[in-house]
Amino acid sequence: MKVEAFDALYASTSPMTQIDHGYGRWLDYRGMDEIEKRAEEVSGRTYEHLPELVEIIKGQQEQFGELSEELEANLELLAQRKAYVMVTGQQVGVYGGPLFAVYKLLAVIKRAKQAEAKLGKPVLPVFWMATEDHDFAEINHVFTTQAFSRTLKKDALSSLPLAGKASVGDLEFERVKLELVQMAQRLLLNETETPYTSHLYHELIDLIQASRSFAHFFGGMMRRFVGSDFLLFDPHAKDVRALERPMFRRLIEHHEALHEALGHAYEEGMPSVELNKDAAHLFYHDGTRELLTKVDGVFTTKRGHRFTEGELLKEIEAHPERFSNNVVSRPLMQDFLFPTLGYVAGPGEIAYWLQLRPLFHEMGWKMPLLLPRLGALIVSRNDEKKLRQESVTLEEYIKQPLPDHAFDDEAFEEKLYAYRALTEAVSHEAGKQGRRFEAKSRHVLERLADEMRAESKREQYRLNARRIHLSTRLFPMDAPQERILSMVPILNRHGLDVFQRLKQAYEQSDAERCLFYV
Repeated sequence: MKVEAFDALYASTSPMTQIDHGYGRWLDYRGMDEIEKRAEEVSGRTYEHLPELVEIIKGQQEQFGELSEELEANLELLAQRKAYVMVTGQQVGVYGGPLFAVYKLLAVIKRAKQAEAKLGKPVLPVFWMATEDHDFAEINHVFTTQAFSRTLKKDALSSLPLAGKASVGDLEFERVKLELVQMAQRLLLNETETPYTSHLYHELIDLIQASRSFAHFFGGMMRRFVGSDFLLFDPHAKDVRALERPMFRRLIEHHEALHEALGHAYEEGMPSVELNKDAAHLFYHDGTRELLTKVDGVFTTKRGHRFTEGELLKEIEAHPERFSNNVVSRPLMQDFLFPTLGYVAGPGEIAYWLQLRPLFHEMGWKMPLLLPRLGALIVSRNDEKKLRQESVTLEEYIKQPLPDHAFDDEAFEEKLYAYRALTEAVSHEAGKQGRRFEAKSRHVLERLADEMRAESKREQYRLNARRIHLSTRLFPMDAPQERILSMVPILNRHGLDVFQRLKQAYEQSDAERCLFYV
């Protein structure tokens, strides 16, 4: 496998690029060069709950298989405050979700190793599975290819009871297992069969049958096909919520100050992103997941729950499992739970994280390093061959994808001008022997013209098939590959160890926006 830097994948103004240059004034630390400063700040904070958190993490890892001895040892050091963590996270999409979830994982593993080398202390990569989110529509689908079409088909699971209203971690996974098996079949049937197809299919079915939740299935995909040198963390667990109780209290007690800070956080030059600045940044769970908002001194939900501050603090104390974080409070909670050196973020996350620094300061902390995730494009030898046949470079193709060839009837008829004249002449001569000879000769020659037209259209189809291949493989639905494709097609095309090979190649590269030749 060969890896190269490929900046043409991203515009120079994207958050992935600008985080290293234009956004520094809104960050507390500017990249890995300041990792030692961040480690010093984190070391000055107390994390009394760490021993208990480590035990919870160990228990959560058991469902995904055994940890390496090194990771086990580093967890013990984390409990003793002799280690740090590097965090990333994503929603628990079926079949691993879009490829960028894998790339976030690869990036956090790489960053953790870099930090460990600089600090001389263990740094554990943590993947925060967003099981507390309730947006089922974000996780319930994959995209499959369609014959002779540039458009990929969205293949989604049926809705579940409370889907879209309750946290994904609360949804009944058993109900969708058969649908997931059928989805796997469709995914692979729409792919070209390879030496890996059968083995991959059986691996996927085994994962589905062994899984008890969407998080279990997602984590199983990552553990099976990426590796075992990282931790999978499920925040939507009762024992985790108990540890979060002090932070829940602080979010309520500091509500006014946080509300004020967030209200003035946006500055000219920041990427535009919508944040609910009026919310209390906590969800309340009572069968469904409802956002708390403070109105006239009372914390309320749309379904009519009402709490004074005192009542809400008592509810947090008695039932912390009834609360969860939103997009604003989750980064704060991650920093509360873990001695976090940095967070690996995608472009959308970077956009809203830039507004969160005042909230960290309100808590008396500094914001962790904000690090861009890996941006990548996987290119096969077959893709390269088709690009050469089209006489276009990869960079040119990404900037300007090739449209389908349209069949030009008028141009084809112009090519047949001399042939039409010959038809008329032959028919005229044949007609001298009788009208039936004229009709027969004209029929034969017209039939030959139709066959030439059909062959010309077949040639056009062959050219379009090549362009459709490039479109669906490299720039599906006019979007970056990583936002549309899931792990399954890549595993089928390039082998069940392809993401492990990607991880090795990426760790040896200095580039963050990578071109992987497989």
